[in-house]
This record gives sequence, C-alpha cells and structure tokens, in this order.
Amino acid sequence: MDLGLRDKIAIVAGGSRGCGRGIAEELAREGAAVVLSGRHAQTVEATTQAICDQGGRAHGVVADMAVKDDGTRIVAETRRVFGDPHILVVNPVGPPRSRGFEGTSDEEFRLANDAWIMTLVYLAREVLPGMKARRWGRIVDIASIGVKTPHLEDPMYTSNTRVGVVGIVKTLAHEYGRYNITANVIATGPFLTELSRSYMADAGALSAEQMMALTAMGRWGRPEEMGAVVAFLCSERASYLSGETIRVDGGYSHSLF
Repeated sequence: MDLGLRDKIAIVAGGSRGCGRGIAEELAREGAAVVLSGRHAQTVEATTQAICDQGGRAHGVVADMAVKDDGTRIVAETRRVFGDPHILVVNPVGPPRSRGFEGTSDEEFRLANDAWIMTLVYLAREVLPGMKARRWGRIVDIASIGVKTPHLEDPMYTSNTRVGVVGIVKTLAHEYGRYNITANVIATGPFLTELSRSYMADAGALSAEQMMALTAMGRWGRPEEMGAVVAFLCSERASYLSGETIRVDGGYSHSLF
C-alpha cells in the first residue's frame, strides 16, 4: 500500500527513543524526511544515524519541547534543513511515577500541563500557518490510554489529565478540516520501552507480568507497531479520518468508546 508519504516533511517531537523512534523510523521508511527531537544528545544522534544508515533522510534536534523557545527552534530547524513541515507528531515525555492522589503535588500537575498540553499548543501554532497555505497537513498527538480509561490498577493521576489534549485535538480537527488538515490522538497502552522499564524498576510498581496480564493480547506493544499506525494516520489513505482518539493498547481498555 502506497501511503503517499514520499517527499513529505515530518516532525517527530520526542522521536529519539521508544515509540517516538518507532514512529520516526516508519515515516522515514515510507519516504518522508524526518526531523526528530529529544532532550538527550546521545539518543538523538543514535536514532538520526540509524535512520540515515537505513537509507532514510533524518535530522536530529536536541530540545525540550515543553519549552516554548525550543518548540520554535525544532520547527525552524525543520524549515532550514528540509522545508516547511507537512506532518507534526507530538510524543511528549511520560508521566512521573505515581504516589497516590495525596502524594501528587500541585507542581507535578502544573508540570504535566506543560509537558502534554502546552507542547501541543506551542508546536501546532508553529506549523499550522504553513499547513493552511499548502492546504494539507497531519497532526498526531501521542497520549495515553488514560484519556479513555483512567489508570486504576496503578493510579497515575497526572497522566489522566491528558484528556485535555483530546479536547484541543478535536477542536483543531474541526477548525482546520477545511484546509485538508487532520488531527488525531493515539491513546497508548503498554509498550516495552525505556520508559516502561524505568517504571517497573520503581518500588511498588506493577511487574512486567502484571502489565502484560492487563492486555487482551497478553504481551507488550512494540514501537514499530505504533509507528505503523501513526504512518497510516499521516498518510493520504487516512485523509477522511480526523478528530479521533484511537486506542493502540493490545486490548487493555475495557471501555466501548
């Protein structure tokens, strides 16, 4: 299936490791030029080099997307190296380990808002004018299954606040659909990444076996599986799919909608 991504220009903010890397690699395989960002130079450089070694086009930017100036710089670097972006994928940092509601501070809730809500706001503001002028664009935010099913077995209160992203994306889809711009959310379930391994290393966290038992498929997701779904959402094939929150969770969620 030709996804129509050849020669498209994509930003994968948070694309240096885990599911973000899986997304960046898949978009590059489909022919897109990819700018990926991350907070750590070593992982940014390693992922960028890996994509180039596989014949893809990639450029890395060391940046913290939760900082407004860094978000501006990610988009500016994209324009400098490849041109105006057609695709924006926002894959923010994961939530801090939970200590229960009373143990989650006001500051942690504020940081969660900056990490998940404002990253989308900052980056979308930078890319939307070009997408409107071109009358083509794709925005995908990588959120959490917490937007559909709150984390009850392992309460992670700040993660559940990501539902705010769903409201913003739904409104973007409505406001910019006339310009052939789509906007969607991925509700991510258990994926085996560096982040999930760090969670499991904490005292009191669910074990790998317990996490796998929560999914209908009885296994972890793989980053390349996330990459395949996001590549489809960014493609010509998904041109009439917008304003949706799509679960990629191996059947973790028990809710109907």
